[in-house]
Formats: sequence, structure tokens, C-alpha cells
Amino acid sequence: MSRLASLCRRIVSPRRARLQGIAIEVPRALDAPIKRALFAGTYEQRKIAQLRTKVEPNDVFIDLGAGLGLTALFAATMVGEDKVVAVEADPRAAAMASANFVGNGRTIELLEGAVVAGSGDSVAFYPNEAFGASACFPRAGGIEAINVPRFDLGQLLLERRATVVNVDVEGAEHDVLTAIEDFAAVRVLLVRIHEQAIGYPRSVALARWLFDHGFAFDLAVCSGRQMVFAKA
Repeated sequence: MSRLASLCRRIVSPRRARLQGIAIEVPRALDAPIKRALFAGTYEQRKIAQLRTKVEPNDVFIDLGAGLGLTALFAATMVGEDKVVAVEADPRAAAMASANFVGNGRTIELLEGAVVAGSGDSVAFYPNEAFGASACFPRAGGIEAINVPRFDLGQLLLERRATVVNVDVEGAEHDVLTAIEDFAAVRVLLVRIHEQAIGYPRSVALARWLFDHGFAFDLAVCSGRQMVFAKA
């Protein structure tokens, strides 16, 4: 844990960026490309545009891979903070998201752990020196693995009666979503496809799984690897 603790201590004296009327802290330890996107106002731009199009006032929103918390915060402006649940496995990102929720005066439920397929109360998670590369499998630049709480997505969907789910889980999207047999009330899935991590065949297999469970591409709002699946 020594390297992780060292990185956490570097998250001090943050500056702030403002996107979509939301204040986001920009810690010095954050990756340079993310900092540039934050200050340029382009961070998560495609996803925000999709939320504007697909989220309705009565929706219940779950954000898997909450990162800095911007997506959850923006969703809260549309549906209310009591109908947003954020999930983040990286303890550094979870701390940032929590600070951003407080800084924007929002009480958003934050589950600190990973939503992954399988069983057990915890799962190995691999923080990375590059925040955007942290995942449930090792990568170059990784810090030693840590155990984080495991959440069952199917149970979460049922308990929260979720209708819109954002999935940005750094290559775990295939395993997470294909473990779900009953998507319950979910009508929209925003999915970042990490093809470089899961490969083309598994990306196709994921799309087919969702098609078989009543979803279809919403081509009008899909953008690059930021895909939108809506109930047909």
C-alpha cells in the first residue's frame, strides 16, 4: 500500500474547473490529459450530451465508474440527488468524487467498491499511476493490488429500481453486463467500450448480449466508443 498511500498524499492544493455549472477539483496528481480536458471544458463532453438527450426527470441513475463525480453530479441536476447512485472502486477517485459532491452541495450516495461478476464480498482491484487506467485487472503502470468491496449489479438494479445506467469500468464492461439476466426497469445503458482492453470479439459479444435482452443501439447519440443502448 506504500505507493498508493504516497499517491494519495499528493492529492493536495487542488485547483477548480467549472463544467456545465459544476465545480470540479483538479488535484495536482491528476493525469495531464484529464487536467487539460477539465480546464478546456471538454471532459466527458460526449457523455454529458448523451445524458441531456436520454435522461428524463423521473429516472433513477446509477453511475458505474464515477471517477471525479462529474457524471453523477450532472445527472443530479436532471433527476435530483436522491435518485443518483455513484459507484467507484479506486479509493483515490472515490475521495475526489466525494469531495466534489460536498463542494457542489450535493448529497449523492457513493458506493466505494467494484461492481464485477462473480461471488464474494470483496474483489482484487488494481490502482494505476494513471487514474484512467485503474481496473479490475493488472496493467502497465499499476500499483499493488488492493481488495475492495464487491457489489452485485443485478441486485443494485432491482433495489434502486434503476432506469438509466452509465457503465465506464475500464474493460470490465463485458463481464459486468453479460452476468445480468434481468435488467429490471433499466431502459437506457450508456456504455464506454474499451475495445483495446477486451478485444473486438468480446465487444461484439457484449452488443449481442444486450440485443438479446431487448436493447438496441441508439445510433443518433452514439459517439465513438461511447455507446448508448436503449430498450427497443
